[in-house]
Amino acid sequence: MKNLFRFTILFVLFLGVSACGSSQADSDPVAVLEALEAAHNAKDPDGVAALYAEDGYEVNGEGKFTGPEEIRELYARVVNVFTLDCNNYVVNGNNVTYECILTIDNIRAGERYEAVVENGKIKSNVLTETFTP
Repeated sequence: MKNLFRFTILFVLFLGVSACGSSQADSDPVAVLEALEAAHNAKDPDGVAALYAEDGYEVNGEGKFTGPEEIRELYARVVNVFTLDCNNYVVNGNNVTYECILTIDNIRAGERYEAVVENGKIKSNVLTETFTP
């Protein structure tokens, strides 16, 4: 009986620690942006849209898209056109600058972004410049 009690206490503590760890990962701005890249490359526009806040927006070469539904529609059009390889993340609180290489039929283009991630959701993701990789 004593061993069962100890096991139960250890199990509850383990669950508590696990829950804390996943919460941190969900709110890590880089992890959220890496999930965006992964969803795009998996051709999952619903997965991309789920990463945006209800009032979140993206500004890119095609325009400004606000809210998960507009963002889902955008990514539904582009996920089959190019792949993303993002890196050089610089984090300052909830603000992140990063760059992505877009590959379209062996042609590569570079884009730099500034993003704001709050509570595990993208509030804004704005193209700031293009470059030649």
